Amino acid sequence: MAQHTATAAAPETLPKKRKTCWHCQQESDPASVFCSNNKCGAIQPVGPTTTYFDVLVGGRRTFDVDMGELRRVFLKLQQGVHPDSYSQKEDIERTLAETQSSWINRGYATLRDPLHRAHYLLKLAGRKINEEDKITDPELLMEVMELREEIEMAQSEEQMAAIKRRNDSSIEHVVRELAAAFGQDDLDRARQLTNHFQYLRRVSQAIQNWEPGKSVDIGN
Repeated sequence: MAQHTATAAAPETLPKKRKTCWHCQQESDPASVFCSNNKCGAIQPVGPTTTYFDVLVGGRRTFDVDMGELRRVFLKLQQGVHPDSYSQKEDIERTLAETQSSWINRGYATLRDPLHRAHYLLKLAGRKINEEDKITDPELLMEVMELREEIEMAQSEEQMAAIKRRNDSSIEHVVRELAAAFGQDDLDRARQLTNHFQYLRRVSQAIQNWEPGKSVDIGN
């Protein structure tokens, strides 16, 4: 039976070490993109312990992310840190804008994708999965082998469309199960499901690149 392993406490429950604004020298929230001093508002460096969740979803480390709100926050932040807006500023501000813009882009790409989001949550909890890890679950191994064979033997677009529908349905199921596992702090289960999801995503790529008679590599 899988052991329930608690994730690290949500950022809002942990003591936060304040950082000093490089411009006005006043203390500011370590996760803030801009100085919290209203008279300053200077763009800040990315904090060494700041997570994508801190900046883009209010600090709560969760698999259930509101995509509409995530995009709204992302667009607002990107508007504020876009390097073009700092072209006439000091060197330090131009550098910080480039760094923040790149970091926020990576954060948005990570959190909007359920597989990347799952990997990131596991990494933050010290349970990182490496993409090159081999399959150890015999049921998953059998599923992967059967899918590979089915794709390689397919002779028509109609057959591939049917395989795609089944794979998409499997992905939807895994995403629901991941939400439940992370919601229950069951990291063992979340790790298992993320590994499964990783291979289903590879199947999606194989389906997209399918050609009759072409060999398929989705890992093993």
